[in-house]
Amino acid sequence: MQMTEDQKLAHGLKIKFGLGPYEPSAGQLAAIKRSIQALKDQGIQPTHSDWEHAVYQYCPGAGTCGYSGIDNSDLNALLMLAQRPPAKR
Repeated sequence: MQMTEDQKLAHGLKIKFGLGPYEPSAGQLAAIKRSIQALKDQGIQPTHSDWEHAVYQYCPGAGTCGYSGIDNSDLNALLMLAQRPPAKR
């Protein structure tokens, strides 16, 4: 089964910011996306610090877990994909 773009973004956030096993929830992910999109709407390219601030604001478990290996996913690219309308069949 292939992951959705939201699932890819959630996985990237989980690895990059050490989120707990059930984070981000759908609601947390939506809040993070809105926070980052607000920056983009102002013409700001979100930085790692911007992402970190949004994740820590909405995910209380951030920084509590460590995952082996490094995920080098670009969160800005994953957000862009997650916000695209679903492809029509």
